[in-house]
Amino acid sequence: MDTEINVKVNYVGFTRRTVAEVLDYIIFFFPLLILYIAVSGNNEIDNFHDEIEQLISPYTIFTSMLYTVLEILMITRLGGTPGQLLCGMYVKDVNTFKGVTLMQATIRCISEIALSFGFLFLVDYVSRWLAILPILLLIFAIFDKRKQFLHDKIARTVVIDYKSS
Repeated sequence: MDTEINVKVNYVGFTRRTVAEVLDYIIFFFPLLILYIAVSGNNEIDNFHDEIEQLISPYTIFTSMLYTVLEILMITRLGGTPGQLLCGMYVKDVNTFKGVTLMQATIRCISEIALSFGFLFLVDYVSRWLAILPILLLIFAIFDKRKQFLHDKIARTVVIDYKSS
């Protein structure tokens, strides 16, 4: 029995994705801050501000890895992070519009992190002029027909919202 569902797919643009990312940072900041202080064994906020500047701190690496694992699991199981879900956005496979696999979610999150650190490295150690690269990638994503960022293209995912027609 073949049933066809008529669904209009709306790709989510830059602005809503930015709002969702900010919501995720707000939602996860305080629990990760509390965990950071608990794991570091130091309850003084002043020392926290000194250590947070050191990106190689074991506590910062631990909380970043925990955030990444949570993000991967939420995208796989729920279809998005809390910020994305609050904004009515879902991460789906680019071809089938079904939920992403664990591998796709992992590739998506890891490539996003790798691209971010790669750009920071280029800007800090090669040339400040290379700061234009992330801006160019954002412009390409804005004008892309599926509104895909580079990490979406690498993982073959799209961010959509459903509007039944």
